[in-house]
Amino acid sequence: MTVDLLTTSHYDQLTPTVRRILLDVYADVYADEITTNPFFSLERFEERLGMHAVAGWGCVVAEVGDVVAGFTYGRPERDTTTFGLCEIMLRQEWRGRGIAQVMHSELMSQRNEDRCKLLVRRERPRIRAHYESWGYKHAGEKLPFPDSPLYDVMILDLQ
Repeated sequence: MTVDLLTTSHYDQLTPTVRRILLDVYADVYADEITTNPFFSLERFEERLGMHAVAGWGCVVAEVGDVVAGFTYGRPERDTTTFGLCEIMLRQEWRGRGIAQVMHSELMSQRNEDRCKLLVRRERPRIRAHYESWGYKHAGEKLPFPDSPLYDVMILDLQ
């Protein structure tokens, strides 16, 4: 399958329409884990999404034709010099086509922070390597919630 027409839309507020888009993609991408791991349940994702949607929140949604392929979003961290990239998510059929990097680049082009920080699940070294190919550096590890998996912290200088 080729990508004929990729469009991206940038949002700075979590409107009901944007929330529905993010929840639909999440439910598709995490379909297996939603039913087997409470941390990845749709309800817990909605909680995290609500916590993330603060002033300065930014989101990019990618569509191929009229189909939502995925999204990325994040928000400024308390230190105000770091943008916390909370999610990059693509539906299975759109992976491996560079769409994630397009979404990431589009979101980062809108940011004024000095650096971007993201968390990648420790048991996903291929995804970590992918972020490293974009310039991210490993900076530690973090357990953001008592019931979450262990994550590697990755930092990208934006300035």
